[in-house]
Amino acid sequence: MLIRKNISLDDKYLKKLQPLLDANDGNLSAAVRDTIEIADTALMYHKSIDEAIIFLKETPAKEELNDTIKNGENIIINKTMLEWLFRNTKGRLTDEELVNELINPFEISDMRELEDYLNKVSRNYQWTIRTSIKCEDIHNPESALILISNATINSREFFAQLIAHFLARWKQLDVEHIFRRANSTQISFKKNLSVSLNETMPGIRKHFGCLDIVCRELDDNTEFWTQLMNTYNVERYNLVTLHRTQFETFAAGEVPNPTKILERLCKQSISEMSLPDLLVYFRKMYLATQLVKNIEICLEPGKESVTIYHDFKNENVIHNLAEYFSNIFRENGTPFVTSSYSSMIVFRFDKEHQSADSSDLYGMEEFREPDFCSKD
Repeated sequence: MLIRKNISLDDKYLKKLQPLLDANDGNLSAAVRDTIEIADTALMYHKSIDEAIIFLKETPAKEELNDTIKNGENIIINKTMLEWLFRNTKGRLTDEELVNELINPFEISDMRELEDYLNKVSRNYQWTIRTSIKCEDIHNPESALILISNATINSREFFAQLIAHFLARWKQLDVEHIFRRANSTQISFKKNLSVSLNETMPGIRKHFGCLDIVCRELDDNTEFWTQLMNTYNVERYNLVTLHRTQFETFAAGEVPNPTKILERLCKQSISEMSLPDLLVYFRKMYLATQLVKNIEICLEPGKESVTIYHDFKNENVIHNLAEYFSNIFRENGTPFVTSSYSSMIVFRFDKEHQSADSSDLYGMEEFREPDFCSKD
């Protein structure tokens, strides 16, 4: 039975029908019938037209991915296994070859193309990651804000590092801040022209490569570090790390000067450091040496102090330890007073104090049991 009905179509849908119109010599009724047949077939295998459309859009990418699997370019890996790899390589920097393998620099000329390329890569590899880039100048941005959403936090972390390496190499942008949320990772970038193209940007090393140097050392000197870590573990970290020349000086009964070592680690002269910066570096370094039990610092202006806790019993050892640390603070030039107790050494700094002789900066030393009880 033939039923005639009028339908309304605007230009958008007529353009979509054009291939079917061409196939049917311009016969609109035949084109509509073909469309109905296609929709009927799609609904036989999908719950809705929208689901069928999504499937058809993804099919070319899936076919391309299947081809790369067949030729050995890609492999299928279990999702749990991949997540384990992402999680256990966190903190290590990726090689430039890997970055270029996933983000081809010769196909990207500006930030808009980078955004499209990243989302295309995500679709092609069947990842759920979505990337959004905001910047004022798409060709030579001074700063940029990138939002990576969906997927797991570990996969986003890996993807974010690839993007960071690419932007550092080709746009000289460094990571300024990272905001990690449950379902998204937001990264702000800022231009950094002080680093050569062959060097790793400091922001990338800070936010993505905190374990990179450690892992490379472990790879290069596996036997040494394995034995050292086993020793530390067996001895419950009751070992001290001390420079060879300083050990020799201590063994000879003298007090070494550690300022040069601290300056090499900080890459800055102690005399040029602000007192708060020096105290932060001091605590970080000497907690790692295990030379003392704990170090507390106060950075409140006008009340700066360092409290060093130890478990040494010999008075000469405690005196030498106080003198050892005093060498560092003398080099900084801020006047201080030292108080030595049976289990701690306290340095109190007084910037207002003026001393005629720099040797008087080490103002006072006492050795006594701490009195924590008030007396009547």
